[in-house]
Amino acid sequence: MRKISKRSAVVLGAAGAVVVAGVAYAAWTSTGAGTGSVTSKTDVASVISSSGTGTALYPGGSTTFTVKVTNPNDYPVVVNSISAGSSNEVNGCAAATVTSAAVTNPAGTIAAGGEGTYTLTATMNGNASDACKSQTFTLPLTATLSSNA
Repeated sequence: MRKISKRSAVVLGAAGAVVVAGVAYAAWTSTGAGTGSVTSKTDVASVISSSGTGTALYPGGSTTFTVKVTNPNDYPVVVNSISAGSSNEVNGCAAATVTSAAVTNPAGTIAAGGEGTYTLTATMNGNASDACKSQTFTLPLTATLSSNA
């Protein structure tokens, strides 16, 4: 049997240490692949409600009135526009006797679960009949909103 010299023993020992270190490193290194997924939510429609009626109208007159836009979503929104409004027939007073102009790009962001107040202008036609006296006019409105998260 052949004897190993000290020098060979040191070289073989060092080589063995490198091999063990390489195996230890390999035992702790790995890679993986796969996927993750998330879902999106559905928006909840905002609500427009009257918050102030302004002064009483007369034929050819105008007044400002306010509406609140309520944001029931859990993220902030921006009101991009509020549609024009036109009254329905009321107790013999013709439809479209009172109108409001559209509002585009009103300022501000409505916080999640919050409200925003907007001022609009209503005008009564100059040829409104006597049936339009002492009436309350409801103007259907639609707001267009977008998320501002």
